[in-house]
Amino acid sequence: MRMTLRVAVAVALLVLVARPAGGQSRQYFSVQGSGAWILPAEEPAGFESDVRLGYDVQIRYTPSRFSVGLGYQRSTILTSSDLDVSAALEVLFIEPRYVLWAGGAAALYVAGRGGAGRYACDPDRCSDATSAVAGGGLGVLFKLGGPFALDLGGQYFAVFEEDVRSDYFTVRLGLGVGL
Repeated sequence: MRMTLRVAVAVALLVLVARPAGGQSRQYFSVQGSGAWILPAEEPAGFESDVRLGYDVQIRYTPSRFSVGLGYQRSTILTSSDLDVSAALEVLFIEPRYVLWAGGAAALYVAGRGGAGRYACDPDRCSDATSAVAGGGLGVLFKLGGPFALDLGGQYFAVFEEDVRSDYFTVRLGLGVGL
């Protein structure tokens, strides 16, 4: 509970002291959808995947250089033709973001992402356990015409299970629409 209070206070302070950024949406609220390519830091034995794709959707609040998003991520993380199984990671997350530099129609940002995730398997061979997921990365926002922005970013994230940690890298391309 203490950690939640600390995070809430830190977020509130950033919102109060941050300044507007030219490359971000001028609307306070926006919706963003992204496609992602997932790369595991280490290939689990017996698994392979030709294509590891994912997506996320989020709603963002952007009062200034600082913004925060709440969303859902689903990423295929492994497949095995020998075992006839594939697994995806589903995550409910919060993503704070801070614009480091903005000029003209572009803005460079740093972001963190934390949340709760679970594995979804086909066929149903995964446990229903919920795991902590955390990570961070960098990205560039490109302001398009009207309320639209293109988001290109990279991220590292880890899934913390009981006694196992799985690490992943993602490359994302998304579109944001100011509301």
